[in-house]
Amino acid sequence: MEKKVTCLPERECFCVETDLDWTREETVWLDICCLIVVKRGSARVMVGKNAYTVGRNQLLFMRSDLPWKVQDASSDFLVTLIGFPISMLHEGIQRMEPDFLLLLFSKQVWDLNTQARRMLSHFCELFRFAVSDYGSGYSRELVMLLVTGCIYGVYKVCGQACQERLPSDSSRSRELFRRFMELLHENFSKQHEVQFYANCLCISAKYLTQISKRVIGRTPKQIIDDRLLHEAMKMLDMNNSSIQDISVRLGFPDQSYFGRFFKRMKQVSPQQYRVKPIR
Repeated sequence: MEKKVTCLPERECFCVETDLDWTREETVWLDICCLIVVKRGSARVMVGKNAYTVGRNQLLFMRSDLPWKVQDASSDFLVTLIGFPISMLHEGIQRMEPDFLLLLFSKQVWDLNTQARRMLSHFCELFRFAVSDYGSGYSRELVMLLVTGCIYGVYKVCGQACQERLPSDSSRSRELFRRFMELLHENFSKQHEVQFYANCLCISAKYLTQISKRVIGRTPKQIIDDRLLHEAMKMLDMNNSSIQDISVRLGFPDQSYFGRFFKRMKQVSPQQYRVKPIR
């Protein structure tokens, strides 16, 4: 059984220290992205269908679609838990190389060298400061910059070494996934169907789905929809385009179709989101 957690701060961004005791009774999921920096102790964590033993000097990256649970932990186990909306992740990774995007979505536990630990320590302190008065002034913009900076920092100090350890027998799948992501970046506002991208790659839609699920555990349709949702949220946040104009620019047949898509993805209408953004 999975449950949605209600014991965390009711903000889209937060930074807390916790022993994660509230995840031990039932599997939980958070509709945000989480960075979990282990400060001390060790634990056995179930993420999706995989189990990991984690300890000091390790970082867990939890996507918003991953259920997880602490199965067992030492008495001194303590982590810094940082949460932020997936829209910030999307904004931060737009210019990343497809190989690292693949790595970011397929790797949950990162080993931290001295340089990475130092960077994350500074990041946690800055993030804690940024969310202490979240919602006022330019606090969201500051948090966004910190998230982007952290992702690129991890990329710099950990990414290349991790990429080199990816299984070589997945090279064709990785290359096809890379090309899919490049095609999506160029065509997402005009082409929403998996079949279009499969045709461009000269493979079947079923095979593209198999590759995508094997590489990052998500279907091409989920990735396309996430990309469209992120762009729609950006346009709505700007507040200078009509909803009709946004639906046209994103390639939807009409405003009604766009409205149904947005509500399915965010559980609120575009109009409701614009009045009170829920990220």
